[in-house]
Amino acid sequence: MKERWPKIMDIINQALQLKDQDKINDAIQLLQEYQRSAGEDERIEIAQLFQDWGLMNDAIAIYEDMLLLYPEDSHIKLLLAEIYTDIGDDEKVIELMETIRPEEEAYVPALVQLADLYQTQGLFEVSEQKLLEAKDISPNEPIIDLALAELAFSNGEFQKAIPYYERIERMEEEVSIVNVKERLAESLSSLGNWEEALRYYEMITLDHPDQLFKYGYTAYQLERYQVAIEAWRKLLEIDQDYTSVYPLLATSLHEEGAVQEAFEALEQGIQKDEFNNELYLLAAEYAVELGNRKDAESYLKQSLSLDPGFEEAAERLLELYEDDLDYEAANDLLDELLSYEAYPDILLWRKAQVSIELELFDQAKQAYEKAYPSFKEQPDFLKEYGYFMNEEGNREQSLSLLEAYLTFRPEDEEVSDFVSRLTNE
Repeated sequence: MKERWPKIMDIINQALQLKDQDKINDAIQLLQEYQRSAGEDERIEIAQLFQDWGLMNDAIAIYEDMLLLYPEDSHIKLLLAEIYTDIGDDEKVIELMETIRPEEEAYVPALVQLADLYQTQGLFEVSEQKLLEAKDISPNEPIIDLALAELAFSNGEFQKAIPYYERIERMEEEVSIVNVKERLAESLSSLGNWEEALRYYEMITLDHPDQLFKYGYTAYQLERYQVAIEAWRKLLEIDQDYTSVYPLLATSLHEEGAVQEAFEALEQGIQKDEFNNELYLLAAEYAVELGNRKDAESYLKQSLSLDPGFEEAAERLLELYEDDLDYEAANDLLDELLSYEAYPDILLWRKAQVSIELELFDQAKQAYEKAYPSFKEQPDFLKEYGYFMNEEGNREQSLSLLEAYLTFRPEDEEVSDFVSRLTNE
């Protein structure tokens, strides 16, 4: 074979040159003609080249011919099963792998290959059983630990995955498929072990946006805001369209007292994602802190134009108007939002409150009545509604509402005394 090896390499190089010259058919013909008289290793080399080129049927034909000559060759079975896996012929894979006996050297790789197949089929328990059987046979094989770790990781079973990843790390094995330290960082952070996760993140080179986001988020959870800010700014240098980072970056800047920078980060985020309500809400909050109430109003209105049922934005805008004693604007806003079919019920309650401020008592009464079915078990609503009905001269309904309130808050002596006075009048 050593004497023939230069020959096969020469043939392969010729085939590669023909392919580079867009003479793929000539390349295939050259390899097909040579492989008929080639040795076993040479034919495998040609089959793998066909596989690399996507010529699966040609590769399969070579391996199946070889199996006719060497029906017990487990190595060929593994190579053929790999192709059947790639083309999705699961039955062929299982059929081949089940012909490999436990005493054969290829049995463990066969178990790993079957485990991979069962995982893709969603048969996770069967996949794990195959891997555990393989581990019983080869307890110190890193690829099995990795397969078990990856299976658990993909299923969100991070507690189960961590010991396998740690074992690989202790063995100081280089695994090109995944970054074990990164997997440990992700697993630990998913379990809320932020300190340990951060330690692993700091051991690896972070140059992908997803890596930088997760690293920053881990630091954020530990209130290491400067670390998070640095990571997320680096992320945005790579990808400004990574819009989920903007609210977190802004929050971190805000926590560090950089309110103006936080506001500017949100403005940049809105330019990239104009449909993200979280950005508008935070921008409005920081605008108020900066004394830009008009900007805050504008952002909240934009948020509500995207989603009129966004309760938090509606409440913030109402509070803004109420702080300015602009109850007319608050009333107009409520009328507009209540004109939509799917409005939050809380707006009816707020409509009653604003109407009282405007001394529109009939309007307030109607709003309370509409809100009552939704808030009849809300103590604050019952108390407020009860006092209002007393002011309106409806002592009986006031008493009923306040008595209902006391079933939730029996310790409220002020209301209890008020109810006693109403009862005795």
